[in-house]
Amino acid sequence: MKLAISIFLQIVCINQSISQNINSYISETNIDSLVKTVRDLSGEDSIYINGVKTIISDRVSTTGNNLAADYIKEKLSSYNLNTTEQNYSLEGRNIFATQTGSQYPDSIYIICAHYDAITSYCADDNASGAATVIEAARILSGECFDFTIVYALWDEEEIGLLGSNYYAQQANIKNESILGVLNLEMLGYDSDNDTKFDIHTNNDPNSLLVKDSLISIVNSYGLSLIPNVINPGTTASDHASFWNQNYGAIVFGESFFG
Repeated sequence: MKLAISIFLQIVCINQSISQNINSYISETNIDSLVKTVRDLSGEDSIYINGVKTIISDRVSTTGNNLAADYIKEKLSSYNLNTTEQNYSLEGRNIFATQTGSQYPDSIYIICAHYDAITSYCADDNASGAATVIEAARILSGECFDFTIVYALWDEEEIGLLGSNYYAQQANIKNESILGVLNLEMLGYDSDNDTKFDIHTNNDPNSLLVKDSLISIVNSYGLSLIPNVINPGTTASDHASFWNQNYGAIVFGESFFG
């Protein structure tokens, strides 16, 4: 999970001066905070949403998913970010927050994950990815960056990438300049402890830039992880919605292919 935040920092901070180096940001990543968010989203702990004590019993689209969306919206809003709810269907709700860039507000980087699940709990798939996006927002929201950052949590990935497809299509229609997308999928479990993880990319220059930056982070900071690059990568997660609209994107997570 720290890798996700550090790679995103390296990409966003290219050619700009920042007040802290990446190592400092990494040190701010709070494992207790990440685990707590995963527990909240997967129904392990009772929480307050809209002032009411409750439990997110599951995140399947119409069964408890609205609680998860409300929880995410409250979290992102608490970091003083401009938080948006995108209702793209009767049931579908994307939640995202925008941190506007100081120099290039129309040039966008996205860090994202889907928050829905197939069945109850599903801490790994994909509360782990959602928690990492929220943690990145917590750490970075107080900083000023040249480029705009969007912290996005997609709905209905499990039934066909519906939420991210809608967002990416609308972005293309509006001719938005999305420079790179980092999609986080199942970050929390290494079943055989082999430290391998998969990076799925394609040959789009921006996709390759994000992939190369990720590998550079692993090497530069001596992380005990072994990247496995798949190109062309799977289309079974939300990054593919951006590939379909000719935007650069990668997904990384547990090693299924390596």
